[in-house]
Amino acid sequence: MSSTTPAPPPEPPPDATPEEIEADIEAARERLASSVDALAAKLDVKAQAKQKAQETSARAKQKAQETSERVGAGAQQAYERVRTTSPAVLGAIAAGVVGLVILLVIFVVLQRRSSRQS
Repeated sequence: MSSTTPAPPPEPPPDATPEEIEADIEAARERLASSVDALAAKLDVKAQAKQKAQETSARAKQKAQETSERVGAGAQQAYERVRTTSPAVLGAIAAGVVGLVILLVIFVVLQRRSSRQS
């Protein structure tokens, strides 16, 4: 750690009034309290870890939100593509699937007959 000593605050003039001296003392107390608070915050490892965890959590939530939005947009685009696909193309796809299922059923039936005859 580097240790830098701040410049000392200016001394009140020798002919200062009691009110000026009290104001100077109060300002010095505030500076000291601020310095002590800053040092205490630097030394509070538990609070620093908690702060870091909160920051990390916030970043993770932000990334999750962005990812969710991207996935939603992609799903919407896919839905629009399917919705606007020609009925003829969808019919051809359905016919192909039905044809494959029929071929699979025929193949299974032939396999069973073949295994019974053996």
